[in-house]
Amino acid sequence: DVNDRLAFTERRFLTETGLPERRWFRSLLQAPGIDEGYAPQTFPGVRDALRPSGGAGLAAAQRQLDVLATRVAAAAAFLTGEPDGEVEAIFV
Repeated sequence: DVNDRLAFTERRFLTETGLPERRWFRSLLQAPGIDEGYAPQTFPGVRDALRPSGGAGLAAAQRQLDVLATRVAAAAAFLTGEPDGEVEAIFV
């Protein structure tokens, strides 16, 4: 059971709607960078909102942080076996 939970924890960080402006990337943890080519970018929703050119600004970054915090809490609950960890998706 613990191994299954560890194996499926990353799914708690997927969103059905994808990242803002890049809907085809569903992970809130990592995605290729916009300006970095294929180099990975951590917390891409937050970083994209804070980009100097074309970023959506602090309000959008805060919304992404709120979504990310919700997903971290869901992942922690999932790992401990709490029912709140069973959330499948959150809309960004």
